[in-house]
Amino acid sequence: MTGAGRSGAAVGGGVRGSVLVVLLGLLAVGASLPWTPSDALGAQADNTVLGVLAVVAAVRTGSASRGRTGRWRATGWAMTVMVALFAVACLVTGSGVAGAFGVAGVGDLLLVPVLVVPLVVCTVLAHQVSTSRWVTLAVDGVAVVLALAVVTDVLALHSPDLTQPVSAVTLGYAGYAVVAVGLTGALCTVSTRDLQRTATAMVVASVGVALATAMLAVGNDRPTLLWQALGDAASVVALEACVVAVRCMPRARPGRDDVLAQSPRVVPAGLLVTVLSLGGLPVALAVAAARGQQLTTGSLVAVAGVVALLLVRSTLRLRTSARLVADAVRAEEDLRSLVEGSTDGVVVVDDALRVQFASPAARALLGLPDEAGDPAHLPDLVLAEDRERVAADLRTGAAPSLHLRVPDVGQPTELEVTAHPRADGGRRVLHLRDVTVRRRRERELERMAYTDHLTQLPNRARLFRELAVPAGDRCLLVLDLDGFKAVNDVAGHEAGDHLLVEVARRLRSVVREQDLVVRLGGDEFAVVVAGTLAEAVEAAERVVDVAALPHRAAGRTFAIGASVGVAPVGGAGGQHAFREADDALRAAKAAGKGCVRVQDDGAVDGDDTVTAALAEGRVELRYSVTGSTGDPRSLHAEPFWHHTVTGLRPPAELWAAAGREGCDAALQAWVLDRACRDTAPLPGIRVLAVDLPAGHVAADQLVADVRRALDGSGLAPGTLSLALTEAALQTSPPALPPALRELHALGVRICLDDYGLGQTIHAHLSRAPLTSVRIDVAALGARGDEELTRRSVRAIVATCTAYGLDTVAHGVSPGPLLDAVLAAGVQTVRTRADLHHVTVEQVRRELRPGAEGARILAR
Repeated sequence: MTGAGRSGAAVGGGVRGSVLVVLLGLLAVGASLPWTPSDALGAQADNTVLGVLAVVAAVRTGSASRGRTGRWRATGWAMTVMVALFAVACLVTGSGVAGAFGVAGVGDLLLVPVLVVPLVVCTVLAHQVSTSRWVTLAVDGVAVVLALAVVTDVLALHSPDLTQPVSAVTLGYAGYAVVAVGLTGALCTVSTRDLQRTATAMVVASVGVALATAMLAVGNDRPTLLWQALGDAASVVALEACVVAVRCMPRARPGRDDVLAQSPRVVPAGLLVTVLSLGGLPVALAVAAARGQQLTTGSLVAVAGVVALLLVRSTLRLRTSARLVADAVRAEEDLRSLVEGSTDGVVVVDDALRVQFASPAARALLGLPDEAGDPAHLPDLVLAEDRERVAADLRTGAAPSLHLRVPDVGQPTELEVTAHPRADGGRRVLHLRDVTVRRRRERELERMAYTDHLTQLPNRARLFRELAVPAGDRCLLVLDLDGFKAVNDVAGHEAGDHLLVEVARRLRSVVREQDLVVRLGGDEFAVVVAGTLAEAVEAAERVVDVAALPHRAAGRTFAIGASVGVAPVGGAGGQHAFREADDALRAAKAAGKGCVRVQDDGAVDGDDTVTAALAEGRVELRYSVTGSTGDPRSLHAEPFWHHTVTGLRPPAELWAAAGREGCDAALQAWVLDRACRDTAPLPGIRVLAVDLPAGHVAADQLVADVRRALDGSGLAPGTLSLALTEAALQTSPPALPPALRELHALGVRICLDDYGLGQTIHAHLSRAPLTSVRIDVAALGARGDEELTRRSVRAIVATCTAYGLDTVAHGVSPGPLLDAVLAAGVQTVRTRADLHHVTVEQVRRELRPGAEGARILAR
């Protein structure tokens, strides 16, 4: 449900609750009337019931006042004290200890502050409206009070059927009713958005109090239960309105920047009171004329005062209107000067995308003429190939900003457009900014980031970006020049650079246009061949042939060659293919210069498939158990394949085969589900780690797979840890970072595996909401240099601690190095003495009651 829907539902529930409270109060008061004397002598049963209802209302208003600050807290407690005093007055008069209301007794004295507080609260509400003018409010209030005074005088105080003079108490109550209704209508005609409901409730409360006092005044001269019943009903409504008013008060004063909260709003209830009060004057005069009633001198003066005040009000209204018009014109002039002086363009379009207004800068950017003409259709002003997209984006408003290109001499002008829909309909305000230069620089910087500066070939970063994109059959060639060091030694590095440029030119000439030639660095190159392994071998042989041709540099002729390693790019990803091609290159160099060697992609022989293995239960999870610095334990789940021909195959081959078959997504779902089901019943498991291999992450269904696995197993989200390598993050599809953020919000841990060998943690945190990192201690330092390893571990732990990330380590044996790793602050370590790649049954045996669990708790 939306916020507006919840707010509407809350308001509806509050109204129903208040109506129910009023109905119950009316029933209680009505039931007490038969035991209430009409002559106001003795105990007043209805006042006793009103006193009880007022006590309940005082408790409710006091409770509603808690949590508010500033003037609203003080206003809420003032309302609470008012209701409490009314409760005391009703209980005193109801018990018969003091005289009833209207006999100038204790009850009437207690009513004095009760009658004053509503007017004070209405004044506070009026003070919050920035457009309030106290002179105008005073004129309106006095006019309404005088009008009501005439109505009261004609219809009640000097009515022809009045049999006795009006007492002072009666006159006081009647006068209060006139003043209360008049001032409330004037003060609460306009309020702010946040105070509109409070103002409405206060109008109802003030009118209720005024009606109650008016009925009390009438009852003093015409003592019947009817007037008491009407007064009691008005009191019940006023009590509930006071509770509602306090509940609707804001908890704090809105900020100065919250324009909507402070915007003026008409209060229909206040406006209705004002209109009815002023409209009652001609009705009263008509009644007096109909029955031949002579107006008193006070009434005549009041009528004259109303006429004079209405004239004054008309003058004030004209002045206010003139001021508002002047303010609006001045604001429009300021806004127009701001818009016309801005270098950015501003355009207003209607629902048909026709240009209704364009600033001078916008006209220059869009190529619109300065003279006025027929409104231009905005999509017609952009490049033809962008028109359909731009029109769709503007109509749907799906994107808050969009990019469009406008035809220009030489190359198109590129504009960044931010759309702001207007609340009054289909009109939109568009903010245009010329980003041609910025875009050109961004493209140039991107080209430089993916281009080798010497040969102008794509670089290593571009290679792995290309390998991360799913494609058909592809193979990777990694080549190294034979004898290149001699060129630098004999002719110098400048000659070597010239030779590398020539090699790059020759490589481009012997491969197809769809193949990608890359310089890795130094004298190493790579080629991505689109095709089969046989086509890649043929291309490698051409590379060897062209590299063996003589090269001239610095006036000398050099005979160099090239060794090439070839590997297919399978489902395991670019990093895996690069490692295999590099292994094949080493084999080629070991075999002699100018050799080509092919590395199999790890596929196994036989007719077995991953799909069949999943269906037949020949894929199983093996667990490595990680000890920690405390009692909780961690599991690392990895899938193994029981191949029908070659036996148990490791996870890398299983994922590679799944990639070739196109069942990565099915394997991912199975691994997550099985790991969660195996781990959920195990005692004391703090973390379950599951790897998401590079090149095999089904990002579009990852969230659904994890939710399904957690729901089906009952495993807590905080127990599951998804581990990704740097290669997986760098080569991931666009859908992976949002999926990781959604899982992180769910409570799932996100671990960066093999951290410390690539980019900094800052780069990865911008793509994934990491929870922990996992480091391979053996790979951090040089072989045998444990001091370098210790320093690397301390630096990584310090960085991760600064970002609130846990650190997990593996690849270390028990001994001084393990002690140093733990002393550096690593939270969890998997040593070579811990359990590795064991079945879940063996894990259960280790965790059963009475088992030592020494290997599981090894540190």
